[in-house]
Amino acid sequence: MFCPKCGAQNPDGSPFCASCGAQLNAQQPQQPGNQGGFGQPSGGSSNGFKFDPQELVGEFKKNIGDFKSFGIPQYIVLGGAVLLIISIFLPFISGSFLGVTISASLLKGGFLHWLLAIIIALCSGFIAVTKKGMFMLIQGGIALLYAIFEGVFQKEVLYSLAAGFYVMLIAGIAICAGGVMQFLQDKKNG
Repeated sequence: MFCPKCGAQNPDGSPFCASCGAQLNAQQPQQPGNQGGFGQPSGGSSNGFKFDPQELVGEFKKNIGDFKSFGIPQYIVLGGAVLLIISIFLPFISGSFLGVTISASLLKGGFLHWLLAIIIALCSGFIAVTKKGMFMLIQGGIALLYAIFEGVFQKEVLYSLAAGFYVMLIAGIAICAGGVMQFLQDKKNG
């Protein structure tokens, strides 16, 4: 049985759509829109965007072993996540003072800097595997903003940004571009 609202396939006899929460049985009276609660169906949403962590985990589990089904956006985001991890180890800022060249990576910049980079990279990889365009787009924005944030706040008067920053910036752009591509594919297909 297919949902008349979102088109998702549901087991025959299901009273509600497992995807959007719409009522499937025409004999029962329609219930008003929002049922409320985090992750609960909200009958009034027509844009198809909802945050359901269980659905994301389910999509991840379903797709993780099927790399042949990945498209260009997923590989771009996964590549961006790998670049983000690599950028942690590269010199992030460098400069010379009185003839002495100094450089530092995010590993030397403090625990929070490299931990955030790792978390953003892992989340980007997770979201890429789920193939959810809107979430990939949001994650790409987060990665790009983080790269810009690190570049702005790590640069000091005597230092210039080094390879690590540029690799991180490319990673953020790649994750964002993959998210945009997947989002546009999702809009075109659905």
